[in-house]
Amino acid sequence: MGNFESFWLGRWHGEGTSNTVPRIVEGDNNNYQISDFFVKDGSYLRLKVAQLGYTLPRSLTSKWGIQRLRLFIQGENLFTITGYDGYDPEVGTRNGLDSGTYPQSRTFTFGASITL
Repeated sequence: MGNFESFWLGRWHGEGTSNTVPRIVEGDNNNYQISDFFVKDGSYLRLKVAQLGYTLPRSLTSKWGIQRLRLFIQGENLFTITGYDGYDPEVGTRNGLDSGTYPQSRTFTFGASITL
């Protein structure tokens, strides 16, 4: 049947079972028919990119034959505030469905900018 979110374990599968989650039908595209059942609030606030750097004083760097030396750290996708219950409110594929799509990774970069 493929991979589905655990949400679908509570689906309708006979008398006396869930009446809030529709049934899954193997080989039938009706599992993802457009419906307000699948509409979710995708609003979010995300700190996408932040960078903090420090340029060393020229009096110090000139001793090493360097005109300018800047050290920095940068972070991407540091945090997201959302009530969205999917993987990532910013990632949407397949007509707005995010099933099977990985969320964006959080990355940190350390670096130096050197002018000789």
